[in-house]
Parts: sequence; C-alpha cells; structure tokens
Amino acid sequence: MKKGRGTMANVGRGLALALIGAFVAAACGGAQEAPVVRTAQVTRGSVTQTVAVSGSVNSAGTVKLNPATNGKVAQLFVAVGQQVTTGQPLAKLDTTDLQAALTTALNNLAAAQTNYDKAVSGVSDAQNNLTQTQISAANDIATSQSALTKLKANYASAESTFTNLSTSIRPDVTAFTSSIDGMRIQLQQAINDMSQRSSPDVTAARSSLVSADTTLVNAQSYANTQLTATLNDFASARDTLAAAVTSFDAALASGSDPAGASGSYQSALSAYTGAVSRLSAALDAPTAAISTAQGSVTSAQQSINTVSSRSVGYLDQARADLVGLQSQITTETQLSGAVKARITQIGSSVTTMTDAITGSYVNAVQNIAGAQVRAAQSIQSAQTAVNNQPSNVQSAQNSLANAQTNVSTAQTNLDNASIKATVTGVVVSISSQPGENVSSASAAGFIVLANTGSMALHGTVGEADVVKLKLGQVATIAVDAVGTAKMTGKVTSLDPVATIASGVPVYGIDVTIDLPNALVKPGMSGTAQVILASRPNTLTVPNLAVKTQTGRRYLTVMKDGQQVDADVTFGISNDTVTEVLTGAEEGDVVVLPQPRAAASGANRGVQIGGGGPPGR
Repeated sequence: MKKGRGTMANVGRGLALALIGAFVAAACGGAQEAPVVRTAQVTRGSVTQTVAVSGSVNSAGTVKLNPATNGKVAQLFVAVGQQVTTGQPLAKLDTTDLQAALTTALNNLAAAQTNYDKAVSGVSDAQNNLTQTQISAANDIATSQSALTKLKANYASAESTFTNLSTSIRPDVTAFTSSIDGMRIQLQQAINDMSQRSSPDVTAARSSLVSADTTLVNAQSYANTQLTATLNDFASARDTLAAAVTSFDAALASGSDPAGASGSYQSALSAYTGAVSRLSAALDAPTAAISTAQGSVTSAQQSINTVSSRSVGYLDQARADLVGLQSQITTETQLSGAVKARITQIGSSVTTMTDAITGSYVNAVQNIAGAQVRAAQSIQSAQTAVNNQPSNVQSAQNSLANAQTNVSTAQTNLDNASIKATVTGVVVSISSQPGENVSSASAAGFIVLANTGSMALHGTVGEADVVKLKLGQVATIAVDAVGTAKMTGKVTSLDPVATIASGVPVYGIDVTIDLPNALVKPGMSGTAQVILASRPNTLTVPNLAVKTQTGRRYLTVMKDGQQVDADVTFGISNDTVTEVLTGAEEGDVVVLPQPRAAASGANRGVQIGGGGPPGR
C-alpha cells in the first residue's frame, strides 16, 4: 500500500530537530529544555482500504454423475484422484438386461406394425386414394404457404437487422476513433508517474511507452482521415440501399410490379458492397496499430515488474496506470471487432433481402396459387369420401405409436449405459465398484467430479468485516506456495448466517479467481485482499496525527509557531494514513504525539492516533 509522499520524511526531520535541541541544551550547562514538537506534513498519496481474508483454495464446485437407469457396474475406466476431461468415458453398466429390453421392444414393434398393416389393408382402394390425395394436396398447399410465411419473416427480420445495425456503425466507429485520445492521455500519465527517478528498468519502460504513443498517434491520424472518409462513403451507400428497399416494399404493398424497384436495389447494392469492403479494410489499419501499441505497453509492464523493480513502491501508481491502459486498449480492440462483426451480420441480412427482392418473394406467391389449383383438381378427381376410419385402424395405430415409444426408450437406455464426464476436473469419489448395483437417483452421486476449471479461495471473516463486504467486489489473491505473484478475483459468495467457531461468529466467504495460476492446486493456503475503497492522489496524514476527544476528531496544526487545533473532515484510512477531505491543505504541518515518556501527564482525556473513520 502506498503511503502519502513526504510523511515519513517529515517525521524524520522532527526527530532530528529533537536530538539537536537536546545536544545544545547539554552544551549550555544542561538546562532542561521543553521537548521538541514532532511534526509531519499533509501530503498527497493513495489510500486503499481492504479486508483481508485468509483461507485455502478449492475447486469452485462439484458435479455428481448418475446413470440414466438403475443397473450393475460392468467397468470402471478411472480412479479417485484422476484428472478427466469433458466427454471422457468414466464407467459402463452391464448391458445384458438393457440389450434384452431393446430386443423385446423391437419384436413388439414388428408385431404392432403387422397388425396396423392388416387393419389398413381392409380399407378400399378408393378410400386410400382419397385420403392420400387429401394429404398430398394439403401438404402441397401448406408447404407453399409455409415457404412464403418463412420468406416474409426472414425478409422482415433481415430488413429490421439491416436498419438497426447499419445505423449503429457510425457512432461505433466514431467512439472507436475518439477512444484513442483517452488511451494517449492514460499513457502520458504513466510516463509522468515514472519521471521522479531513473533506473535501467524505468528507462526501458518509458522507451516502450514512447514507442506505444508514436504508434497511437499514427493510428489516430489514420482514423481521423481515411477511416472517417470511408465511414462517410458507407453511410451514403447505406442510405441509398435503404431507399431502394423502401421502394420495393411500397410496390408490394400497392400490388404493383416490383421489377423497377428490384433493378434500383441491385444498382444500389453494388455501391454498398464496395463501401462495406473499404470500411472494413480501413478499420484494420488503426486496429493493427493499437495491437502493436499494446505490445509496447506489455513490454513496459514487464520492465517495471522485474525482480529488481517490482518492490519499488513509487512505481505502484505507474503500474496501476498501465493496468488501466491495458484495459482501455482491450476495450478498443473489442469495439473494432464488434464493428466488424456487425458488418458481417449486416451482410447476412443484405443477402437475405437480395434473395427476396430479386425473385424469391414473387415466386413464393405464385407457388401458393399453383398449389391451390392442383389441390382442387386432385380432390375433385377422387369420387369416394371417407367419413370415418374403422376403429381397428385407430386402435392399431395407437399400439404402433406406443411400440415406437418403447423402442426409443430402450435404445436411449442402452446408449446411456456409458457414463461420461460432463466437465473437466478430478475424480473425487466413486460409490460403486464393478459388480455392484448403482441407482439413477443416488443423492451422493455414483461418480463425483471436482470442477477444476474454476477455483476459489474460501475463508471466513468476522461480523465487523462482513458488513463491509458484498458480492462482486474486486480482490487481489496471493497463494503462499506460488510466491509473490498476485491474481485477481471477485467475491462470489457470502454466508447469510454466521457459523460459531470457538464461541465467535464467523461468516464464510468465497473469492473466485479470474485466471488461476497454473501452479495453484486445491488445498493451498492463501490470502485475498478485498478492496473496499480506493482514493488515488488525495490528501493524507499519518494516523498518529489524528486526535479524538469526546467524539470530536481533529488535527493540531502549527500556525506561526503555535499549535492550533483544527476541525477536519476525514475520509477513508488504512493501517498507516488517513484521508483528509476538508480543513487542511497540502503542506500544512501537523503535530504528532510525543513519545510516552515525554507525554506522560499531558493531554489527559485526548486520544492520540484516531486514524480511520468510524466503522472502518
């Protein structure tokens, strides 16, 4: 955690003055002098307030696997502790009974089919002919109508997609261009935060950032010229194409010939296709430049995180700046990808509209009319009408349907005799061995897998800390066995009810790790620092300077050589410093408490070192 700049230096100067005063007093005959006042300055720095959670790393969850049906275990392909992947076979049931059930179901189906065929054969040729003609005619009309309905729906959906997505291209590209300014500002801030001192690592980092800025300048120039020009061409071509679509829709609505509107559409389509191609190509150049700049930023991060530099505290702000810059670059790259994805999606909708406008819509309408004529002619040629189907035909048909269902069920049960992993993980337990029966409804699970694709640190916090925590808060996680490398994560679980441990109520908490280090294993101990609040570049004073008396919290400030109590509004605090909101200015000199021996008998009733606001 970064302390306010200058605080410790001022404390040191105060102690030095005390020693000099004592020496002068001794040289002048040992006269007793008043103790030198210890002071510190109000400085600017960062204050980060956290809650520490100690615990152990575990998999984020378990998966219980049971067979689809009860049965006997025939083979086990894995053992407890073995790593498995999704889809990997884990065990197989004895299929003797399942195969027999399938054979029986197939025999019953064959018998049901025979009975149904016999029932149908009793119906006269005329009745069969009429039935088939009606079915065929109805299917023909339904198919034609369905094709038109589907075409209308697809065309309407494509037109809506084209309208909505194509109008969003300009604001998205404009946002992409504007965001380059923000990246350059963040980059310059990182360079400034490394300007106080110089070392080979800092020099290398600044060189990388200067290279990144040059690349971003080029990207910005290209975006403001060529990309903007191609965007304007795209918008114009898009408006022309949309007008042609509107003309085609108007022709359909009025019942007039849409051929003229179709021709205008095809001409507009050619211009639009060229504009889309140029816009897509124009997006690639600044996107590539931004990716190159990201590589330079990564090099800068590596330079100030070497073994010799990562413990240097003054680089913490620069590291934070570069993390924010990487986030901006990632967002910018994603925005470019999203624009190109929209362009591709728009292209699909244009293809659908083109197919409808250039002929398929008119053809579908004509197909319905032809199907209706053919249906009327076919039905008229059939002289016998069938009013009722014989009851035995209906009964046989029901039996056939039941037999088909039984076959499907038996085949599914046989297919499910092989039990496969549904997640990547580790085998935690196996409840049954080969030769033993296993239930499809086992509460404990036949085979239990620990899902190692996601890991979380589980710990506990007291009642004073749990009220400060909430789901989604960001944390940094350090695992003891892995070393100093830190991971990031989020609070994903908080117990709603306390558990009593040694007479003290504690609450369980899970902090899920975003990207677990490859060396982290379940069971390893670690600590998560859950960030409650952070104030960069704020006024701070040492916690020792904050005084509390009868509920009042204040500072004693040196004014014209005199100690003056000042009412101050405090913000957040950590273990060393407290944020000052109002009542003091940067550079003000505040009084620190005297050592216990010097301060005995003084300041009775005044609490020294009241750092941290109530409820911290």
